[in-house]
Formats: sequence, C-alpha cells, structure tokens
Amino acid sequence: MLQRLLSRISPVVWLTLFLVGSIFYLWRLQQPQVLVEVAAEALPLQCVSYAPYYKPGMNPTIKDSFVDPLQIEQDLQALSKVTRCLRTYSVGQGLDYVPKAAQKLGMKVILGVWIGWVDALNQSELQLAVQQANQYPDTVRGLVVGNEVLLRGEQTEAKMHEYLQWAKANTKAPVTYADVWEFWLKHPTLEQDVDFVTVHILPYWEDKPVAIEQAVAHTASVMGHLGTVFKKPILIGETGWPSQGRQRFWSKPSAINQARYMREFLQAAQVNHWQYNVIEAVDQPWKRELEGTVGGYWGVLDTDLQPKFNLQGPVAERQDGVKPYLVALVLAVVALGWGKYKRAPVNQMLLLALTGAVLGLHAYLQVNYVQLAARNTGEVAMLGGLVVLGWALLLLQLRQWLGLGAKLCLEQSLLRLLGLAFLLTSAGLAINGRYLDFPLILVCLPLVGISISLITPAVREASAVINQTGVWLTAVMVLMAANMAVAVAMMEPGNVIAWWWCGACGLALFVLPARSLQLSGQ
Repeated sequence: MLQRLLSRISPVVWLTLFLVGSIFYLWRLQQPQVLVEVAAEALPLQCVSYAPYYKPGMNPTIKDSFVDPLQIEQDLQALSKVTRCLRTYSVGQGLDYVPKAAQKLGMKVILGVWIGWVDALNQSELQLAVQQANQYPDTVRGLVVGNEVLLRGEQTEAKMHEYLQWAKANTKAPVTYADVWEFWLKHPTLEQDVDFVTVHILPYWEDKPVAIEQAVAHTASVMGHLGTVFKKPILIGETGWPSQGRQRFWSKPSAINQARYMREFLQAAQVNHWQYNVIEAVDQPWKRELEGTVGGYWGVLDTDLQPKFNLQGPVAERQDGVKPYLVALVLAVVALGWGKYKRAPVNQMLLLALTGAVLGLHAYLQVNYVQLAARNTGEVAMLGGLVVLGWALLLLQLRQWLGLGAKLCLEQSLLRLLGLAFLLTSAGLAINGRYLDFPLILVCLPLVGISISLITPAVREASAVINQTGVWLTAVMVLMAANMAVAVAMMEPGNVIAWWWCGACGLALFVLPARSLQLSGQ
C-alpha cells in the first residue's frame, strides 16, 4: 500500500525535496553564530607554535629539507599581527634562523630542541639550540629540550635527565621539557631538571575526547590538578582545537568549534593567569599523513597566512558565499538547454534541470571534501573515483526517470562498486578509524537517486535472466559494511557522524540489492 502510494509521486517531487533540503543544509552552515567575545586585554595571543611547512611539497620528514630565511621573515611578519611570541620544535633545516628574524621584529621565541631516536643527532641539535639561546638572550625566553619524546617512546626518562642537565649547564636561558600532561604525571622527577613545566592539554586528542561544551572546563580541571603536583611554574605548551577532520567521540572539529574553544580558552587564561602557547600558527597539510585530515587544520592562520576566524563578532562554519548555488544554477541551465535542444517535454526538462542543480550543488561539496580529506595521490584517486561513481549512478537513474532504456550491465557493475566502496570504507574505519573520515557527502547523492528509482515505476524491457550471484554479492558486501559501521559507532557512542554512517550503510543494505533485483527483472 505504502509503496503504491509513493510510486504515484513523480521523481520531480522527490528531487525538489532533496534539492531544497540540500540548500537548507548548506544555508544553515553559512549562518553566523554568536560566540563569547575575547576582551581586549586578553590579546594578542601570548605565544603560538610555528612551523614553516605549510606550502605544497614541504614536509620536515623529508631528508635534507631546508627552509628559506626569506620565508621565515615573511611568516614572522604575518604572525607578528596575532602574537609577540613563537614556539619552535627544532633548530634544524634552517630553523636556527628564527631567533634572528624574531629579534628584528621584537618578538620572543621559545626555542625547540628536537630529540629523537639517535643520540648523535640529538647532541648536534642541542648544541646548535644552546648556541642560538646564548647568542640571542633577549629573544630566546626558553629552551624546550624534547617534545613528547616519552610519549613516543624514543628516549628513556634517564636520558632526558641527561639532556636537560647538559642544557642547564651550558645556557642561562630557562630550560623545560614538553609532553602531554598525563606523561608529566608519569615522570614527575623531570621537574627537578627544568625551570618550568611545559604540558600539552588538547581536549580533542584525550584518550576520552571532550565535547566542545566542556573543553575549556576540562583544561581548567587539568591545570588545577597539575598545580597540586608541581611546584614550579606551568606553561601550557600546546592547546587548541582543529577546524576540519574526523569527529572523535564527542569532540567535533569545525570552524565554529575552533573559534569557540580559542575564545573561551583566552578568557579563562586571562582570569586564571595561565601562561600558554597555542597550537598552531599556520595549518600544516603535511601532518594529514600522520594524523588524518584533522592533523592539517589546527592553525589560527590558513596556508595563505590569513586568519581562519575572528575573536570578536559572529562566526560561520562555511563562507562559500554564492559559489555553490552558482555551480548548481549553471548545471541546471546546461541540463535545461540540452533538454530544449532535444525538444524534450516540459516535465522532462524540469527533471533535467533539477538533476543538474542537485548534481552541481553536491559536486561542489564533494570536491571540497576530497580536497580536505585526500592525503596523497592514492586517496585522491579513491575518493575521486567514489565521487564519479556517484555521478554516474545518478545519471543512470535519470535515464529511468526520463523513460529511456536502462543500461543494465553498466548499472549492475556500478552498484557492486558502490557496495564495495561501503565495505572498504567501513573496514578502514573499523581497523584504522582514528585517522579516517566518514565520507557521507560522497554517498548520499547516489543513495537518494537509487531510492527514488526504487519507488518509481521502471520502464519494462525484454525479460532477462535474474543474475542472483550479482544480487547476493552486492547484498553481502553492504551487509558486512553495515555490521562494521555499527561496531565503529558502538565504540564511539557519542559520535553522531558515526551513527549517520551506520544509517547510510543501512539504507545501502536495502536499496542496492533491491535496485539490483529491479534491474534484473527488467
């Protein structure tokens, strides 16, 4: 009864509803939201982590990388507008020039010494850093000997004592060690060899991630506890929030959440008299290889050295303006023109225009997603292939809506490919989900198109032998994908996006085999 009722509704109506819903979704993301505003006395930022590896192809893990001193000067000139202090993580690859460049601008530097596996390299790095600290005593306000070394397990606590003691014996600059706050609690004896304790408090990366609503309160709670353990001054060496990437439990990266955390944190720092350093100055695309999409989007500036958010006034999640709507309009007009050229009836021209608009709007969002999430050529190919697969399936559904002959073998093959995409994605999320995103925007377009076709009477053609093997293959792949998706969501019960992915897999479990059967019966 319900199917008979739904089948009487034209695809024009379903497409219109889908288009209106998509426009409303995008419009909501573009609406400014009112956030706490930062008092003038809390600005500028006390200190910001600086790494110059934000340009295409730049990566500190590439052997023999070297940063041009001119770039460092230009970067510091831009950063001097938001802070008067920088924290670095190494003096290698040309970063020993930072103190000199900072001195020209009257900025301060918390100079980093990279400590890794190899003692000889560590000694060389330490000597160069001490030399810079002694050469620029008015600029270098502290020497950070090692960053999260104990967390990575690259040196022992005893060895870190040796490095810190050597540094203190060879420079008058204050010496510290930086690690996540839990590891400071595990190695409290390090306090005896530092002038101040540098801790990292990142609510997003906690073992139990914290929602944005409780993030600053969590930071305050940690600081309160650390104050009862350590006697020396405490510097928050890293804190911040990512603007893009995968949600973890209740922690959701977004432009608004990044602005909200920074605003609320700065207010709390002013009230509680915290000393802090924000991570980080500029987005670091290379970090996506290590940490997934989220790793590349912690900066207060984007890769064009422009501020990503304001500290006063409303903030919007997206700032696309009219571009996505223009793309939708252009494709709608092109589709309409093609229909007029073919002298199609009015109802078919309307179908063409609506399909073009839907495809244009979603194509804009999908391409944007691929640019953010794809970390290498392989992922560009896979995610881009999924985008093209969705477009092809939508256009094949359009053939049915227009009353044209179905491309049975082609669509059957594409349905199995989409089932395989669901399976591989859910498997990746289950195996290595910490660093992978949920590609919802890439699958909703074909799923909606296939769903419309299921409830729209198909044009009957010559009867064909039902390919049961293909139907079962599609069903089994999507069933496995749905099971793994549920497992992922149950491990992160607060992750709304994970449950949405379960919903997408559940819908696919119904519509992909059903559409395959529908095609087999034509």
